Amino acid sequence: MPTFNPSSWSLAVKLSLTITVAVAVVGFMIGAVMIVQDWKRFHDVLGEKALLLSESIAITTPKAMLRNDHWSLYLSLKNMTTRRPGTKGGHEIITAMILDAEGRVQAHLHPANNPMGLPFLPENGFEQDLLRQAMNARTPIVLSSDGFSKTGFQEGVIPFFADQKYMGVIRVRLSVAQLYEKAKNIAIIILALIFCFVIIGSTLGTMVSRRMVKPLTEVTRGLEAVGRAEMTDFTPIPVNEKDEINRLSVTFNQIMAELAEKKMLEEEIAMSEKLVALGRITAGVAHEVNNPLAGLLNCIDTLRKNPDDKELIDRYLPVIDQGLHRIKEIVHNLLVGLKIEDGDQTVSVEHIDKLHDLITAEIEDRNIEIIWQNDINKNLHIPGKLEQIVCNLLKNAAEILPNDGTIIFRMYQDGPYLNIDVSDNGPGISSNIRNQLFDPFFTTKPNGSGLGLWIVYRLIQNMGGVIEVISEKDQGTTFHVAVPVTTTQAA
Repeated sequence: MPTFNPSSWSLAVKLSLTITVAVAVVGFMIGAVMIVQDWKRFHDVLGEKALLLSESIAITTPKAMLRNDHWSLYLSLKNMTTRRPGTKGGHEIITAMILDAEGRVQAHLHPANNPMGLPFLPENGFEQDLLRQAMNARTPIVLSSDGFSKTGFQEGVIPFFADQKYMGVIRVRLSVAQLYEKAKNIAIIILALIFCFVIIGSTLGTMVSRRMVKPLTEVTRGLEAVGRAEMTDFTPIPVNEKDEINRLSVTFNQIMAELAEKKMLEEEIAMSEKLVALGRITAGVAHEVNNPLAGLLNCIDTLRKNPDDKELIDRYLPVIDQGLHRIKEIVHNLLVGLKIEDGDQTVSVEHIDKLHDLITAEIEDRNIEIIWQNDINKNLHIPGKLEQIVCNLLKNAAEILPNDGTIIFRMYQDGPYLNIDVSDNGPGISSNIRNQLFDPFFTTKPNGSGLGLWIVYRLIQNMGGVIEVISEKDQGTTFHVAVPVTTTQAA
């Protein structure tokens, strides 16, 4: 079932809708302001009429009040309603009354419900508030209901006096029903006009937006064509104008031409890189096979010299077996720096300890002391990549040391990190080459391949760990490795 996803719409559709919404919002806001202003103007006019009617009654009211001529007061209110509500300029009178200074009814259009001489009783709290405002008025005021409603009203309030003595108030209330219908009709006309303008504006906006976006559409189609075919098959976008978007098309054409040329060069370079990569793999495999092979040859040479020494046989046969299996694994995987990066094999801690015998056999009679400290639980399994890392670091230390040197190996766990330190008291590493140690094919040894530390670095990087070199000239070197591991109990 298709989903409503505006983010997938084209720029032309989004721009058209944006223009339509903007025109509609502005148009309806202007219309709303006009309607509100008309309604307020009608209200004010109706309030003035209510005041005029109240003033017309107030001319004769004081004398009639002094004579207690209540009948004349009633007739003045009644005569005010003789004009029919539907005549031109006329408005329906809801009610009218004359109250004395104490709020008693002196005359009312509806005398049956408001007996003369009794206090005027409002129907609700709103009417009580209007009565209080009317009785407190000493100048003409207009009272009105709130909101846009057909049942609303405008009431003119005129206080009257005799010899500057406050005698009471006249209230004439006119209905806004006629104004409501008039304002409603005007609002319909305004909204209809605004709707027409919105349609016209949206149509023009859509045409303009499509014209503006057309060059971008051509750019998009060009990119899609590039994704489906070769860049050399790209057809330049035609440019007819000189505005900003068309200048973008010109730039796009230039970029695509440069990309096509670049792609041709990349294809040529890719072929060269394949040959370089093949040579790198060959050199890496040879280097990795040579690491355990040298130790194995020394073990075999030692056994050849002592064929009847059962202790040496029991000691070196497992080392030879482990080394041969290691060579088999290296040849099988054909990995260099990327070797074992996709492997998740684990080995026991004893595999690391067997490297002690392997490096000892390689040292032979050079009188190099090896201090071995493995603090990892012997029953735990660790990543198999660490075996290759340790082997390379130990071999580098043994090759760099002169006679009578010392190698210190330490492995321990600190929280989720497994730490390995390989130290030697050799000549150290000068600071000017320290940053190049992990570059492929960089070596300071005459017969070195320059891949050992690079392979170590790649393996540690793949495991999410870090390697640090601490070295000073003539002060020895320490390689510190920390990798996040989860050790598991050996089966």
